[in-house]
Amino acid sequence: MRIITVSSLLVPLLFSSSVWALALPDKPHLVIQGQSEIKVAPDMATIRLMVTALKPEALAAKEEVDTKVAALFSQLAALGLTKKDIDSASVITRPEYQYNKDQESPTLVGYHGERHITLRLYDLDKLSATLNTVLEQGIQNIQQVSYDSQQASELQKQARSAAVMNARTQAEELADAAQRKLGEVYSIDYQPQRLSSPRPYGLMNAKMADSEQRDASYVQNDIEFSDQVQMVFLLN
Repeated sequence: MRIITVSSLLVPLLFSSSVWALALPDKPHLVIQGQSEIKVAPDMATIRLMVTALKPEALAAKEEVDTKVAALFSQLAALGLTKKDIDSASVITRPEYQYNKDQESPTLVGYHGERHITLRLYDLDKLSATLNTVLEQGIQNIQQVSYDSQQASELQKQARSAAVMNARTQAEELADAAQRKLGEVYSIDYQPQRLSSPRPYGLMNAKMADSEQRDASYVQNDIEFSDQVQMVFLLN
């Protein structure tokens, strides 16, 4: 379901100058900021997780992380995820120290290995099963699950066009109410909006995800794409 809402900020400037960033004419005009917002149901999810291991040696930590990741990828393939749906960073290892105020120097407890994984899921019905698979592989750090649309770029363009149309419609209404005739567009001030980020489903740790294993349903909020444009119209 797609919902489009529009609003506008009307700033009439009939025979005056103003301190706006955009160019203003030295003749009757009005300035309008058109806005729009498109809400759609998500059709994909992005899962971010981290695979970790703590071992006495750095090589052992790396190998355990790699083993967990390989096993995870094998299980995900059974769910229909392919290599193009997965981003996998290289393993990072670092020494892990324990600090004690009674000791002059920290104690080395081992080496920590970690690898960040991003999964893109295009079938939301498989979200619960995917999270369960991650947990079953002993990966306890599910950092975030967020929703998005595969048509994000096109939806952002639609929001931009809707903002321009909103500005013109409101300009026509305001000019008519003032018994003036709306003239041509004199200038446009547009600051490109960053593509709407996927709205976070929420931070999810292993304990939270595990409690949801018995319920395959997840509340999926609509995601939003918004834009705005400021336009100057001449008044005849």
